[in-house]
Amino acid sequence: MKFILFLAVSLIFVPVSAQEPSTLAPIDELLKIMKFEQTVIDGGEAGFVMVEQSLSGQDLNKEEMGEVKDAFIAYMSKVASDPQLKIKTKALYEKAFTDDEIAALTAFYKTPTGQKSLEVMPTITGEIMVSSQQLAQKHVGSFQNALTKILERRAARGEQEDE
Repeated sequence: MKFILFLAVSLIFVPVSAQEPSTLAPIDELLKIMKFEQTVIDGGEAGFVMVEQSLSGQDLNKEEMGEVKDAFIAYMSKVASDPQLKIKTKALYEKAFTDDEIAALTAFYKTPTGQKSLEVMPTITGEIMVSSQQLAQKHVGSFQNALTKILERRAARGEQEDE
């Protein structure tokens, strides 16, 4: 589902912890500065437009769509606060970045520009996902044609193997 892809992208921006930065592990400090849970929720909220699009045929009125959005935000809050998300996110950061790079990211997110990026990135990412979805629809025919040819060749090869 497209939302899962959006959530995966949103995981790039993530923090939580009540400890002071001086006592935190470098990745924990980074996630705290990035406001991990809130950033995940904000990213989900920015991507809600895709949920709205997927429900467009349901004829929901404004009040009902508001209820859907409230339920969605509650859902995103549960996802964001699930300890497993933070564990997996930390593992991804450990795999992708060195300690020096984590320190550089932390330093960046402490700056006004870094903080602004945390505020605007969920919205930008959501808008990119919507644009990507629209463009994907525009170009899906070429993929479908290529896929059909591949599957037809596979079917023909399978018939030859059966003989």
